[in-house]
Amino acid sequence: MSQTQKQIPPDADEILSRLHAPSVAVARCVLLAGCKITKSVRRIRWKTTGIDSVNQLDSPVLYASNHQSHVDTHAILDVLPRKQRNKTAVAAAFDHFGDSDGTSMKKKCIQFTVLAVWNAFGIERVGSPLRSIRTMSALIKQGWSIVLYPEGTRSETDDIAPFKSGLAVVAKLAKCPVVPVFVTGGRTILPKATYMPRPGTVHISFGTPMYMEKGESAENFTNRVEQAVRALQLNK
Repeated sequence: MSQTQKQIPPDADEILSRLHAPSVAVARCVLLAGCKITKSVRRIRWKTTGIDSVNQLDSPVLYASNHQSHVDTHAILDVLPRKQRNKTAVAAAFDHFGDSDGTSMKKKCIQFTVLAVWNAFGIERVGSPLRSIRTMSALIKQGWSIVLYPEGTRSETDDIAPFKSGLAVVAKLAKCPVVPVFVTGGRTILPKATYMPRPGTVHISFGTPMYMEKGESAENFTNRVEQAVRALQLNK
């Protein structure tokens, strides 16, 4: 492949191969230790509600969350029970984190880092997302839960943008429940275009698992999940 050829997001087999690479395992230990130290030194805290519904899960799920900051991802993963956390991956925007043309060393380093720390993999959020939808479905069928941000981007306000219906398609293909999640506080700790976190608290609220009903449209189920996340926001 030429260096200028546009790359595409990885499929499930590629993702799992990367996750189990020895270099990633070593980097994961080092980077997670660094995150733990940074969290302590910078006086960053997590506060959760509804975590009991997650503790009772014994099968893969799709976590559908609003999104305000890159801190959201680390907070959500960090509060999950260890068994779930170790088998949870994060769907990240390929056009943001991925090396789209294979020429950016900076993007390659970022891609490796988020893979090691968050089990993050790239998905297509522009153009046709079908390949990424199939990839997420395949990962769930192989025992992995996935954190997905259905808004499609980070919000710069407390408003929640309309959810994209891809989450419903993934849930239908994978036959898995969706856990609504509301997270807030991360934007104060790590706003857009900043790299040094500030002291603060991230609040993570988990709702009860939701299932797509027989014959229910993707649009309707997506709407129900979005409303569940909005309800968590009101009850925070």
